Amino acid sequence: MFRRRTIYTLLCLLATVLVGTVVVLSSISYYLRIDNLAYITEDEVNRVLNDSQHALPERVPRIIHQTWKTETLPDKWTNVSQGCRDMMPDYEYMLWTDAGARDFIAEHYAWFLDTFDGYKYPIQRADAIRYFVLYHYGGIYIDLDIGCLRPLDPLLVHPVILPRTIPVGVSNDLMFAQKGHPFMAQTIHSLISFDYNWVLNYPTVMFSTGPMFLSAQYGAWTSNHPPTPEHPGGEVRILPKSLYGKNAKPEEAPHSFFSHYYGSSWHADDAAFIGFLGKWGKGLMWIGLVVLVGGLIRLALAPRQKTRTRIAGYEVLMPRWTQKNGRWYLDLGWFALPASGITTTPPSPISLPSEAAADEEEVQLLPLYGSRPISPAPSDISLGADGAAPPNAPAGGSVFDRMRRAGNHVMHSVFGAGSTVPPSTPSRSRRRRLRSRGVLFFLPAFLTSEPTDEVPVMPFSPHARSSSFSRARGAALSSTSYPPEKQRHAADLERAGLLPVVDHSAHGRAGSSSSEGSSSPAC
Repeated sequence: MFRRRTIYTLLCLLATVLVGTVVVLSSISYYLRIDNLAYITEDEVNRVLNDSQHALPERVPRIIHQTWKTETLPDKWTNVSQGCRDMMPDYEYMLWTDAGARDFIAEHYAWFLDTFDGYKYPIQRADAIRYFVLYHYGGIYIDLDIGCLRPLDPLLVHPVILPRTIPVGVSNDLMFAQKGHPFMAQTIHSLISFDYNWVLNYPTVMFSTGPMFLSAQYGAWTSNHPPTPEHPGGEVRILPKSLYGKNAKPEEAPHSFFSHYYGSSWHADDAAFIGFLGKWGKGLMWIGLVVLVGGLIRLALAPRQKTRTRIAGYEVLMPRWTQKNGRWYLDLGWFALPASGITTTPPSPISLPSEAAADEEEVQLLPLYGSRPISPAPSDISLGADGAAPPNAPAGGSVFDRMRRAGNHVMHSVFGAGSTVPPSTPSRSRRRRLRSRGVLFFLPAFLTSEPTDEVPVMPFSPHARSSSFSRARGAALSSTSYPPEKQRHAADLERAGLLPVVDHSAHGRAGSSSSEGSSSPAC
């Protein structure tokens, strides 16, 4: 039972994890889905480059924003940043340091200063400042680990551009925005409501200021601003992998505007685990599903264990000697212990009953005797499976029980003995199944010392503590077929009247007459 409950518990936990993961990922994928019309195509880019007569106005200012701790950029990113500035010399360049970002927030957006200073991780402040400067000035924000492969002029005609990322949503490492655009206003005013600590570094940053936060803002924007005939793809456009270049092979993005060097300097140790789940998560879910289905099938086909005896609200766990393939095992209910070096084969020529001739034989160590106390305590009475009280349950009970019995007696008197009278049933409170208080666990006396005094001879009496099990099968079993803890003292127990006395001559006569189909059990 313990093993089955453990398996049930583990399978329930596994099913909860699998179902929860599927529900969460499905909900996120549905909410953060991107309409195909929102993607910028290469045809649109070429149309802007080639149509000089009907050129669309540029809505994004020619300003490049970047952030770093100080004015001095790290050596490995200096050339990358300088390459973008050299390719587009007519673009203004603004570098936002940690000190400059705080001064900007304190001067123009003082209502956000407490939240800005309260961020736990510096990357959160670096994320927040990019949203504010794009709303305040407009322009293009580019991470230091992103290089430029083409001039960005054809992309400036769109009010807002966000790059698509994997597995879902958009990223905030590259953004185009018109000055004062409503989408950026929605974004900066949502930072406070998304400021939660998710214990670990990665989820806290991702959901408070990072890509998942920006993806949630995009989902909310598209829900409230459907496409229009003027903007069939919406005002917030998405840069596809072919033009963004991140996580794409060279042949997948031959016309990409950007190159990527994958810095991720803010990642902590938990990011490696997130990356592992991103790579192997789907395979782990399939493995979990197979384990879940296999476990359910195994439990469905496994034989059910016997119901335990209940005494006074306790489940009684009785140890048994179980014989399998000629060897004894002590079955403790939850596990079995082998009896080392003890093998028993009944030598009696008498044919055993069918239940004893099976490959597995159980011998109860602590038999439950048929005699019960005359007046058992009310707590010792266990209700049956159908809710009826046992036959030897004491009379009495609650007032309602007495009234019900009186009504049954009246019905019996009026309609006669032939009428069917429902038996007296216990009250509603007694009908409820008693809650288990625990387990009574019995063990045989393994470590008792060897008796030095001879066991006194006691005359056999019907009232001796010998179970009906022993009397019923005593004639069919010899002393060598007893369980190991009884084999050493079988003769003493027989003289004491605790085991039936085996008449070996009777066994011989029974063996010689077994061919005639008769046997005489010893008394």
